[in-house]
Amino acid sequence: MVPRILISSPSSSGGKTTVVCALSMVVRQRFPGARVAVIKAGPDFIDPMFHSLSAHVTGNIDIFFSGADGARTVFESDTRGCSLAIVEGSMGYFDGVSGGIGASAFEVAAALDSPVILVFDVKGRSLSLCAEILGFMKFRPSARIAGIILNRCSRSRYALLSEMIRKECGVGCLGFLEEDEGFSVGSRHLGLMTPETVPGIGGKMELLAARASETLDIDGILRAASFSGAPVECAPMRAEPGREKVRIAVARDDAFCFYYRENLDMLRAAGAGISFFSPLADEEVPEGCSALYIGGGYPELFFSRLADNSRSSSSVRRFCGSGAPVFAECGGFLYLQMLGILGGSFRNEGKPVRFGYIELEALEDSFLMEKGGRIKAHEFHYFDTSENGSSFRAVKGDGRSWMCVQVSSPSNAPRCRGGERNIVAGFPHLYFPSNPAVAERFVDAALVFESMRGLSCAGCSSCAGCSSCAGCSSCRKGGCPHEK
Repeated sequence: MVPRILISSPSSSGGKTTVVCALSMVVRQRFPGARVAVIKAGPDFIDPMFHSLSAHVTGNIDIFFSGADGARTVFESDTRGCSLAIVEGSMGYFDGVSGGIGASAFEVAAALDSPVILVFDVKGRSLSLCAEILGFMKFRPSARIAGIILNRCSRSRYALLSEMIRKECGVGCLGFLEEDEGFSVGSRHLGLMTPETVPGIGGKMELLAARASETLDIDGILRAASFSGAPVECAPMRAEPGREKVRIAVARDDAFCFYYRENLDMLRAAGAGISFFSPLADEEVPEGCSALYIGGGYPELFFSRLADNSRSSSSVRRFCGSGAPVFAECGGFLYLQMLGILGGSFRNEGKPVRFGYIELEALEDSFLMEKGGRIKAHEFHYFDTSENGSSFRAVKGDGRSWMCVQVSSPSNAPRCRGGERNIVAGFPHLYFPSNPAVAERFVDAALVFESMRGLSCAGCSSCAGCSSCAGCSSCRKGGCPHEK
């Protein structure tokens, strides 16, 4: 494996993303020929957007979704040809699923055999900091802690604290970052603001790199990364894109920006071409597409604008009403309710409604899954709706469960052409690699819809004015041409 280091902290909002971006930029500046990868451990969508401003390669790995072997496979694939990989842990170092250690940054470090640097926010702290550091070093065997970085620390305080930590804890400090509003990034209800919404983000990143080049021990960090141990054997690399058989439209802009890259990779591997479009820019669903995928993001920040974009909203309504397969998750689910395509009213609860890893069980057949099928997923949202759906059951690791996901269709969808119940939509973000058949079924459903294009309509008793016919058994004109 590539030389690697994992950056973690005692909790969320400890400065991990800031340190990771700073380290990545300084390494690139100091070693122009180096190729740096930054990988997020866990299901976070926003942190990788910031990583992309500082690294050559970005991605996610997730032990809950793919297991240790799968995480190593993705890591090796993403970092192939890189000089250094920086992994950012999620939440606190030992924080895992349902109050345990499973899928924690600690387990990611073990899976990658990676040394760890812990970031501590030291504002207002002194000797008690050493007690916390010692607790992390001794809480589990093989904690792999190779060093400490102090966040929100002045130069004079660093001289005092670093020596104190070395004497009391037996571990060295590898630099510090001062508190500076010049490179701070605000937060909102789902975490950090996205880079596109931060005024002057380019200047902030440049200032961060300049400050970090003076205060981080880059040589010490790289020495730690070089002692990662022997390479770990990995499973085969991820599938390459297959021969394109059909095209799927994917909404992507500031309102709809939360997608697992592996989901899109698996759709491509199953034979789908991807056509992106922006509802926020009032773009229509691209022509020639036979399915629609609307991911999560921040549509609630743009409701008025999205509602005013009549060209795009009319296009999405027509597409959903055509009978084509449509999959919408989280923000995309709210968007379909906002457009009146699906029933339900939504509201901001002002706090996380459902948060964390889940496993979904299909309680009925749909174009994505057969009844009884299972897939891993993640939820994190402040909005809730009166119609969450009951086609799937979500189960957390501690046994708690709830009904979710609508399998439905708009009132104008034809019951022929596969249009009955052609929409699968809900709050969970599905991770396709945990059930590869889901991506294949999505593409197959698009192919079925595509195969019906151009067939003349014979006059179905439940006709909704569609332009072609998929074969209705109750045709009033003596039999459907598709069935002959």
